[in-house]
Amino acid sequence: MEAKDMYVPSPYPPTEKGFEKAFGKKPLAVRRGGSIPIISTFEQVLGIKTVLMGFGLESNAIHSPNENIPLDIFRKGIEAVVEFYLNYK
Repeated sequence: MEAKDMYVPSPYPPTEKGFEKAFGKKPLAVRRGGSIPIISTFEQVLGIKTVLMGFGLESNAIHSPNENIPLDIFRKGIEAVVEFYLNYK
């Protein structure tokens, strides 16, 4: 699958605004990452859509013994979530 085939237009403008404010760039929504089975249950029970915001990079070695995330990315992730909530209407 090529990158152009993975692009998904974001239906969540507040999410884009949060990422753009925190990271200084508009995010590119792609179909990547693992699954979180409980999410569909949350959506069914609560009756609302779920927004998953990822901040990890390939170099963070997710789920490996040396998993890591740079503190600046961690802090920008927090800022992005705060901005999401401030822009969500």
